[in-house]
Amino acid sequence: MTPNLSTPLEHESKRSASSITLATAVGLAIALFLPIPPYREPFLYLLINTYGLSWISAWESIGVVSKMTVILGLPLLVVFWERRPLASIGIRHPSIRDLLAMTAILVAYVLIVPFVDSVAFRVPAIAAQLAAGGRLYGSLPPWLNWFGLTANGIAEEVGFRGYAIERIEELTGSALLGASVPFIINVLVHAGVWGPYGMLQKAPILLLFVILYLWRRNLPVCAVAHVLIDIFVFKPSV
Repeated sequence: MTPNLSTPLEHESKRSASSITLATAVGLAIALFLPIPPYREPFLYLLINTYGLSWISAWESIGVVSKMTVILGLPLLVVFWERRPLASIGIRHPSIRDLLAMTAILVAYVLIVPFVDSVAFRVPAIAAQLAAGGRLYGSLPPWLNWFGLTANGIAEEVGFRGYAIERIEELTGSALLGASVPFIINVLVHAGVWGPYGMLQKAPILLLFVILYLWRRNLPVCAVAHVLIDIFVFKPSV
């Protein structure tokens, strides 16, 4: 029998690498797949039938729970399971340059959104789905609309930008894959309310957040920019 010549330190290193890989797999599952709509269906009917909620109120309530899981769960996973600093997913104090970059992205949004909307609303299928989605969100209770809007802006940046971009880039060695895979999934999850055509209008706006993150690698400024743009778009009542 061949003796096992590996040292305890090597065993610990292997266990550590395995643990990190599993932690990252779980983290990516939370970041990329928790927001995907199909898992909501059983809970939707439970809330609608048991508590009499409208479809969109039930949808948004479940969404808030999933988004809070992303916002709280991923940083905890990074610190206590991956044993890595929060800076590894872009959570760091913004600098003046970060704030200037965020301002530039907000200006870019103001400049491009009229063109994007003019194109989108000329396509009947896109215009119809955008109008239907707008009516759904407009019917939400104000408190749920504000809570959902804020949670959505933060959760999408924590999951699709900070965690997913950094970890996929590390695993593949490709910044392009790290950015494009979460971006595509992020666009697709908007089909639940906005429809398969309406979600296309969201793509250019989401691309701005990808650009901002790749530019500055700062998660807080991305989250603030996302929430501010969502407030501007949805204009929820108080």
